[in-house]
Amino acid sequence: MTSSTQLIAAIKRQLRSRGIPYRQLARELGLSESAVKQMFSGGNMSLKRLDAICEVLKLDLSDLVEIMRDSQPKMDQLSHQHERELVGDTRLLLVAYCVVNYWTLEEIVQHYRINHHECIRYLARLDRMKLIELLPGNRIRPLMSKNFQWIENGPIEGFFRSQVQGEFLADRFSGEDRARIVSNASLSLRARQQVIERMRRVEQLFEELSLSEKKLNPSEKQGTTMVLAIRPWLFTAFAALERDSAESGQT
Repeated sequence: MTSSTQLIAAIKRQLRSRGIPYRQLARELGLSESAVKQMFSGGNMSLKRLDAICEVLKLDLSDLVEIMRDSQPKMDQLSHQHERELVGDTRLLLVAYCVVNYWTLEEIVQHYRINHHECIRYLARLDRMKLIELLPGNRIRPLMSKNFQWIENGPIEGFFRSQVQGEFLADRFSGEDRARIVSNASLSLRARQQVIERMRRVEQLFEELSLSEKKLNPSEKQGTTMVLAIRPWLFTAFAALERDSAESGQT
């Protein structure tokens, strides 16, 4: 599908989502309904006409292009090989971290000790992994879907457990922009599942905030990690004092 076809398809989706029929659009544009239908079916639309349609939709053209790109198929998961490639090269992993957080090439080389040529080389590797699309002018489009997940117990999760988790949790978490919440209780399976559902909502909020701030300059943001975890667990020292089933029957 060509870019122009994708753009027209995006316009049609926006019209449907707003409940705007061709008849109403034709009236707004000063055209007949048949002319509007022919314009969409033929894919023949001038830039001036496109601007007029965007005005009806109350969108900028750049917003429409972004909507078009977001609707394209994206990646849900990398392969084991690609995850191993990421954790095997710290600089590649860093560039991947930056681009999925919507950094530009210029922002990466300005902030980190990676030169322009190196950064392009790393971006090309990420493009081959289909993690990003490297566009003309070295512009970057992340290709991770909203449902993207690292492989369960895969190389990235293993790297997090061995290299990242301990360092992250070692902090005192004192300050207005950080928190560590530890709660202990005896809960049923149903109650634990309810907590997990709420945790999923917090995760969704985290992702939505990241997306809403993607156009902010990196100097206005800080790398932020959130870990949400819950499981049936008893402190080892407490578990050592538990009675076995035979002892429980004798009390």
